[in-house]
Amino acid sequence: MRVSRSRSVALAAGVALAGVASLIPATAPSAGDIDVPTDGADPNGYVIAQHDHTTVFEPPPGVIGGNATAEAFDAVGGDGLPVRRVQMTWQSNEDVAAADSEASMVLSDDGGYTFPSGVNAETGAGWFSKLRDGSILGVEFIPKRVIDEHSVELIARRSTDNGSTWRDLPSTFTTDLTFDPTKFDRGIRVHRDIFYAADGALLMTYYTTYEGDPGYRTELARSTDGGATWHRYATVASFTDGLWMGESGIERAANGDLVAVHRTGGPGVSLGPLYTNRSTDDGRTWTRPEPLRLTTASGEPAPTTGVMPVLRLLPNGIMTLTFGRPDNWIAISPDGLGHRFEQAQRTYVNHPRVNQAFQRNHGSSGNGAHAVVAANRVLVVGDNCAPSWGCPETDAGFTIDGEYRVWKKFVDVVGPNVGKIDLLGKVEAGTVTVDTTMTHTTPRLPETSPLGAIDGSTDWASAAVFRSVRGEGVYTVNLDREYTLNQIGLALQHGAPGAARVEVSTDGTTWTEVVDTGTITSYTQTYYPVPDVRARHVRVTVADTDPQGPEFLGELELYSTVDSFENDPVGQVPRGYTGAIGAAVTDFDVDDSRHVMRLADAWTDKIATARWESEPASEQTLAFRVNSIGYARGFAFTTLGSTADATGVPAYHLNIGADGSIGWYSYETKTWTKIAPAATAPQRVWHEVRVEATLDGAEVFVGGASVGTVRPSTPGLTALSGHQFSSSGTSSQYDHFLIDDVEQS
Repeated sequence: MRVSRSRSVALAAGVALAGVASLIPATAPSAGDIDVPTDGADPNGYVIAQHDHTTVFEPPPGVIGGNATAEAFDAVGGDGLPVRRVQMTWQSNEDVAAADSEASMVLSDDGGYTFPSGVNAETGAGWFSKLRDGSILGVEFIPKRVIDEHSVELIARRSTDNGSTWRDLPSTFTTDLTFDPTKFDRGIRVHRDIFYAADGALLMTYYTTYEGDPGYRTELARSTDGGATWHRYATVASFTDGLWMGESGIERAANGDLVAVHRTGGPGVSLGPLYTNRSTDDGRTWTRPEPLRLTTASGEPAPTTGVMPVLRLLPNGIMTLTFGRPDNWIAISPDGLGHRFEQAQRTYVNHPRVNQAFQRNHGSSGNGAHAVVAANRVLVVGDNCAPSWGCPETDAGFTIDGEYRVWKKFVDVVGPNVGKIDLLGKVEAGTVTVDTTMTHTTPRLPETSPLGAIDGSTDWASAAVFRSVRGEGVYTVNLDREYTLNQIGLALQHGAPGAARVEVSTDGTTWTEVVDTGTITSYTQTYYPVPDVRARHVRVTVADTDPQGPEFLGELELYSTVDSFENDPVGQVPRGYTGAIGAAVTDFDVDDSRHVMRLADAWTDKIATARWESEPASEQTLAFRVNSIGYARGFAFTTLGSTADATGVPAYHLNIGADGSIGWYSYETKTWTKIAPAATAPQRVWHEVRVEATLDGAEVFVGGASVGTVRPSTPGLTALSGHQFSSSGTSSQYDHFLIDDVEQS
């Protein structure tokens, strides 16, 4: 059993700020403190689910802390396991055009849960990218100086130890056009993404104003020497529909296109609507910008303005967008293409209520960012007050308060299918093993290893790699049990053509091919449905198009008919369950699967419960694992059914008693009967339970052994239609159970 992971932050009291939760709608219901029946989200849909926010840094009075940003990069922890190292920065300078940057950085080695590194005020802020030599390049927002009318000296740094220390990197930018110094201080503003082109050059986004321009334009710069020199490469967006285009975010879509989202403004318009356009030729040419297509989760009108757009493509194929002003927002493009965004919802709200019509954009700056910290999770960061102008003493009645503070929160972003197998967690626990020829490693990129294929990242170096010119890249996963697989996720070499075959076996000898990708180019995972197929072993054979080049398996995900809760948002009612009280997905108190359902009874007048309803059937098998970790209490597991007069009745009502016995309940006699003695399923141990039911009777198994047969709890069954987990009764309290690997067939 793993130790609970702390939600506190080392630099400040890690507590949620009062008053925010009620202001922030969520698409998935939170299970925390709910005492009314609540339904989980759609198990076959796309869901955004927010965690509470916590404070990362709160400065002393009179010191600015705002405009927070974050990036995450692959690394390997001291235990040899993959981690996402998060860099979070914020500014302490005033938000005015001529200000020099005063910035601080903190680091997290646990995906953004804690930031114990201490504040480093010597790193600068700006924008960061991990290069293919393993170093991290950072370029500040404001250049150091103008060299001449065509060039500027940038402020750039490089780290070779994952951001712990930095050294200055001489860096310049040169354009073939002429800056307009009357409209723009120091030539350009670097904003905000640095990424690789298909040919291996670096591209960097900036905005500027040239002679003759009516306002800002966004462009790409190109470097072929690792960021030492940059040259103007392409115009991304210029004056359109009477609006300037600047402060742009760019991300590569699931199909390889580049997608840009722009802040806009114009004569007399400081805040305009977000615009978007795209490139299909790696950034050389771009479509005409058009208003961003955006819908909200609540159905309210979408925001009409926006600043600081940030785009990220998750390993699960979903593209995320954050932006702000007023407030802070997140939205998703489920297909990863970025043509439109949906389910937009606020992540943070702080503004003065007094004179709100005039000061609605005060309070939080709306500037922020988000970083990908897991296959289905981002870390969102922002501020409570905009530097210098956000919370003047003349404002009052803030929804939170008028103090400088930078915050973070996790947001889970999940797609269809609740049967994801936690391969990395099971490898860590020793219940799943990997046999592979894809064993290449390099000290500069420790994330390149056999575990790189199951670490939840699709970044370029996070992969299992085969480098020999002889043989094939073969990656075999030996599972902890036999599963019925129904979906496989694959990413190959990032940005390069490749192909793979997937085969399955129940005995490790006879193999059946279930996926042939053909030639694909991966930027995220592609999900392949497979007909329900039994598998104990899964073998991936990678064959890249260059027979002399390395072969990459960037990521592998396996999905089965077992509800593992791995693809469920933490802190929410498990997807697909209804009428839940006290039921939530948790990521601590776990074993070899790092998400489980927690069923906790905090009430003396209610029962903690969660129900799954299904189509009627004449036979039904329910299998699950359970662990009672609270006081000695009874745990009820029920097969649901129908009679001629009612639906959703308890067809077979069973329990694990406080003494570890197995009991069966008769609704005719209103009595419990023990069918297995005390200590059959003792507390604080995981137990496998299975109920094989028909309309006439059921057999109960614990640990694979039959412990008894029972007749229906409710006579006259006409169908079986789901299952339910519950605590022992209304009067008992502190019942506390963990449930995992639920399979109903």
